[in-house]
Amino acid sequence: MFFSYIIPYFKKNIGLFICFVVIVFLELVKKDPALIDKYYSSLFYINNSKIFLYYFGKIPFSLGDFLYFLIPVFLFLLNKKRNTRRKNLKISFQYLAVIYIFFQLLWGLNYHRTPLIDKFSIKNTYNFDSLIKATDLFIENTNRIHKKISNNDTIPVSFNIEKEELFNNSINAIKTFDHPHIINKIKKVSSVKNSILSTPLSYMGFSGYINPFTLEAQINVNTPQLYLPTTICHEIAHQMGYSAENEANFIGILAAISSENNLISYSGYVQGLRHLLNEIYKTNKTSHSEIILKLNKGVILNIQQANNELKKYTNPLEPYIKKTYDYFLKANKQTAGIKSYSLVVNLLVNQYSNQ
Repeated sequence: MFFSYIIPYFKKNIGLFICFVVIVFLELVKKDPALIDKYYSSLFYINNSKIFLYYFGKIPFSLGDFLYFLIPVFLFLLNKKRNTRRKNLKISFQYLAVIYIFFQLLWGLNYHRTPLIDKFSIKNTYNFDSLIKATDLFIENTNRIHKKISNNDTIPVSFNIEKEELFNNSINAIKTFDHPHIINKIKKVSSVKNSILSTPLSYMGFSGYINPFTLEAQINVNTPQLYLPTTICHEIAHQMGYSAENEANFIGILAAISSENNLISYSGYVQGLRHLLNEIYKTNKTSHSEIILKLNKGVILNIQQANNELKKYTNPLEPYIKKTYDYFLKANKQTAGIKSYSLVVNLLVNQYSNQ
């Protein structure tokens, strides 16, 4: 009964049939991370991304942001008033299906590659002692580099550097970053843009994003300079094919830390430390109160200043926007949703607790 109806329907709508077949194929491919690693992430995506990053990177403005403005226009033009409601619905569905297919092919399938945690052969859990050890190490290194820059442990670091120079140094940090388990085949190309949607992004609570259709790294220019280097490294990690937020966070933090520029390295240590301290606070507030006393007052002032900058954009709609993004992440194999960002703690603890 079902096939006797659906087959004649697809014969009349060959475009929908093609979309249906491709989507089924993509859903089957998603179930095999090894297949995605071998043929998509390490072959198709890497070669395709180099082309996109090279040519779109030459465009002086954010093409990806501009395309988002055109989507409603396209939908309006496709749904002509003289069409029946049923035909308009069919056109809209086909249009969305094509967008979904291109999203998966151009970038989205990276969500389903083998997770770094499996490549590192580490457990999904860690004990509290290991968390404390990793945090102590981060505090020690953060204090050291803070004092090296400011010459005084009570004075916050001043980012007296042009934003363009901060951008270039951050990009260079991840281009030169090297790690045995992290593949970086786009060292010669990148596409990092100031987002023309920076103010809306601030009110939505996002410091940046990657456009999955142009692969441009869109950076919110309102992001505090303390957090800007790791944001840039995070988005370039997405360009490298690491879609999962915890993995992009991990790579972004490690790349910033490895920079020869002290400001970039300081940003990496502070960002990693924030995640570790937040995790201690959720687990044991007494331990959090004790361990934070080890941190230079100047570092605490830097974090407070940056957070005060972000508070200017706090609004009642932000939680609902984050909830929508939470659903998006869960639909793309990140079962923790928006909490995926904080899962970077497991990677940091396993990387640093034994050092």
